[in-house]
Amino acid sequence: MSNDRHITWTQDFLDWVPWVETVAETGASPEQRAHIDTVLGQRKGSTYYETLANDLESVRTRTLLFGHIFDSKSGAPRADREFAATATSRVNGCVYCASVHSRLYSNLSKQRGVVQSLLDNGVNTDLPDRERAVTDLSVKLTTDPEAIEESDFAALRKQGFDDLAILDVIQSAAIFGNANRLMLSLGEPALQAPKS
Repeated sequence: MSNDRHITWTQDFLDWVPWVETVAETGASPEQRAHIDTVLGQRKGSTYYETLANDLESVRTRTLLFGHIFDSKSGAPRADREFAATATSRVNGCVYCASVHSRLYSNLSKQRGVVQSLLDNGVNTDLPDRERAVTDLSVKLTTDPEAIEESDFAALRKQGFDDLAILDVIQSAAIFGNANRLMLSLGEPALQAPKS
């Protein structure tokens, strides 16, 4: 699918094409498939999760961790977590992850133009103070985590983030160090086929 490598930063829905077999292609027995479907839950049928399900225990643990990081009702609002994931994905060059999480940020915050500027112009684009604080910490964590120090939290604290909210931003950015690398090493984004 190298013809789709021209896909640029977008909030549009994209497909993802694996370079390795999905668990469906490996010939799982009906009993194995039922177990896989239970573990994947609502992610059943997702090409990405069907690929990750080749290591079912790993995908089970990863799914639980993602749920705890992104679905918690305390700490940072979900939109901030999605912005951290988007900024991290932008730095790491993961067009697919950035499309998903920028779209989620837009839906939650109703600020589509803010995240589109990040996608179009990169992490140094002009952003409102809150998104700038989330971006700066996410970028530093992604590019130079050993250089993080307490002073890096000051801009977030100025925006009203407490310790738990700061931890949420850190966890959201950090998990995308892993997520982006999986997406980028196991396959590539593709334009969705037109619906007939």
